Amino acid sequence: MDKTDRKLLEILHENSRISIVELSQKVNLSRPSIKERINKLIEKGIITNFTIQISSEQFKENITFFTELSQVRLPVEKTLNLLRSSPYVNEVYIVSGEVNYLVKATVSNTTEMKDVLAKWMQFSNIKSSIVLETAIDNQLNLDLIGF
Repeated sequence: MDKTDRKLLEILHENSRISIVELSQKVNLSRPSIKERINKLIEKGIITNFTIQISSEQFKENITFFTELSQVRLPVEKTLNLLRSSPYVNEVYIVSGEVNYLVKATVSNTTEMKDVLAKWMQFSNIKSSIVLETAIDNQLNLDLIGF
């Protein structure tokens, strides 16, 4: 990993749809060199996928919330399968401490939220917070992850 790889990761993090031509111009390398570097980053497992972010501001009716699940009374795989199968769940983190899971979910209205939480209450204790505003989103700090 050198400075060029770091720069590539920063640019791709901002816009994974950027063309190889644009990338080569931004880092002053040939297109084949850029393609080779990206392939090596993929092979090493540094880049695991290219994705999109959907602006929640475009869906003003949506409610995003975080829920802490604690004292979960189901095995890990069953819990994860239940959460994975929910169309409302965006992210699930297994965490340490008194809380077992931190779940990020998005619903259309408070009735949906109430229904989702009622299902989760059947197998765990819950504590939820509604997101009022996203102050920092998808920030990348390569220094913190050893690059």
